[in-house]
Amino acid sequence: MQFRLLRLSVGLILTGCGVTCAASNEVAHGGATLPSLPPVTSHIHVDQFGYLPDELKVAVVSDPQKGANANDHFSVGSSLELRQVADGKVAYRGPAEQFKGGKTDPISGDRGWWFDFSAIRQPGEYYVYDPKLGVRSHLVRIGPGVYRGVLRAAVRVFYYQREATAHTAPWAEAPWQDGPAFRQDRETRAVWAKQDPATARDLSGGWMDAGDTNKYPPFLSEVIHPLLYAWRANPAAFTDDFNVPESGNGLPDLLDEVKWELDWLGKMQDADGGVFIKMGTVVYDSDWPPSTDRHPRYYGPKCSGATIVTAGVFAHAARVFGQFGPWRAFSAELAGRAERAWIWYTTHPHSYDCDSGEIKAGSANLNAAGQDRAEAVAAMHLWALTGKPEYHEAFKKQAGAMRQLTDDVWSPYEMGAAEALLDYRMLPGADPAVSDRISRALTRSMDSPLFMPQDGEGELYRAWMPDSCYHWGSNRVRACHGIVATAAVDYNLAGARSPRLRQRALDMLHALHGVNPLDLVYLTNMGRYGAETSVKRIYHQWFRGEPPPGYLVGGPNKDYGGKIEWIKHQPPAKAYADTNEGWPADSWEMSEPAIYYQACYIRLLVDFVKPGKMSDSKDVASPDSP
Repeated sequence: MQFRLLRLSVGLILTGCGVTCAASNEVAHGGATLPSLPPVTSHIHVDQFGYLPDELKVAVVSDPQKGANANDHFSVGSSLELRQVADGKVAYRGPAEQFKGGKTDPISGDRGWWFDFSAIRQPGEYYVYDPKLGVRSHLVRIGPGVYRGVLRAAVRVFYYQREATAHTAPWAEAPWQDGPAFRQDRETRAVWAKQDPATARDLSGGWMDAGDTNKYPPFLSEVIHPLLYAWRANPAAFTDDFNVPESGNGLPDLLDEVKWELDWLGKMQDADGGVFIKMGTVVYDSDWPPSTDRHPRYYGPKCSGATIVTAGVFAHAARVFGQFGPWRAFSAELAGRAERAWIWYTTHPHSYDCDSGEIKAGSANLNAAGQDRAEAVAAMHLWALTGKPEYHEAFKKQAGAMRQLTDDVWSPYEMGAAEALLDYRMLPGADPAVSDRISRALTRSMDSPLFMPQDGEGELYRAWMPDSCYHWGSNRVRACHGIVATAAVDYNLAGARSPRLRQRALDMLHALHGVNPLDLVYLTNMGRYGAETSVKRIYHQWFRGEPPPGYLVGGPNKDYGGKIEWIKHQPPAKAYADTNEGWPADSWEMSEPAIYYQACYIRLLVDFVKPGKMSDSKDVASPDSP
């Protein structure tokens, strides 16, 4: 996360379009109107990438009551239609069900209706149409592969986040091309000895953390773990044709991308096993494009928090990479690094204030509770990797520190790493009492209204989470709510609740894909994948105009503290603007992406991606080139 005195170009919030827009054939607040189709209204909300044939399909129709679009009212007709794009024929017709008798949903500030067209399972392109007003929704695609292209774009974000590599054709598209950035990282000096060349280390490579270009080992717990669990959940979805430099090497492109980061993380580990807390600049300044930035970069001290997180990341990665012949030596190296990190962590005093803040920007310190949780995760993966009893004992001792076992319900926070608890249950030799505690914590949560809405409850846009979750990075929390639901099914804990939990996860996905009060896909520049209104501006030190496809932004933030005053008066789910304006607007509080947001989104998405190469997909709006 970056806090910078920089002003970039600014976009506008997507506020909705009612009857006034329906009279025009022009673009409506970012929506696309195809010449052969009726005009778009932003009051009929659908997943703009589509729906799987066998799932529940519900369009949300909104009538705003509170917020910036409170005067943009909409009244649904007596019936709605699902029409085929090809010929305009009505595939389904039915009434819209009023939500809670017309009550206003406090999270969105809207009232509205639900239009259920689940009866239609035939693959194809459709739109929801209001014959009373002559307006349509965004296009609706139905098919088994509607999310394949979306997954590809989301994974390719990590390629664009790479440092010390050229972003050139055929892998990088224009205008998102640049030479290698931060080559000065090959001689990164210690922040406490800036003038001492003897402290120089090669710390080049890795991924930019977010919209800023710094790199933080402690944050990787919520990046590498969910990416590895995504691969483990659906390896067939991650083919070798995602158009990254390693494509065609016979190995999954997702794991090629993870290896890029792991290679850098190895450089952050000292010979004794300790890991430096972070690296980056000491000034709020940068040159553009990144390849021209020559500001010196520095690394912070070794720290127990960074070291124990790295132990877990390396151990988990060793478990996965060891399954591939060409990577077995790499896996063995990771295993050795993981154990050295563990030894360093357990033989050195724990520190909680290693990050002085001199290296910008976000604090990478982990408090005592955070380090206990990281220790539990690391111990579990080290035990699974080596079978050594001391790791098993350490896990059993620290597992109770996990938020999923201490909070009232199974927490979506830190869920990227906390999937280790469910992973543990599946391992031979797992302690029955610990496994039972984990199982009971999740199964008990499933019946709590604090975990997810029970029948007849929830919110208008069908993806309820507490309004307290609409903070900086709310989209990551939303994705993790979905991960919890789908994980309960994946790990055989859902029982008869499986259909409801699977739908819960899908509804969280739909909310990120446009079923929200802004009628906005929270991924960037996704027009080629079917999204008619997707994010066009993000806070990022590289991308000052429209960014590449696939970045997940932080999302609505009810606690926004910048100087765009109207955002502070919105209902929680509307506290967002499609802008990349710098200080004092502080758009990073809403529109900045981050590799941990991205990883959790991919973990959620992959459960609904059917296997198949991109070239085989018939459900993507247009091919992803180059």
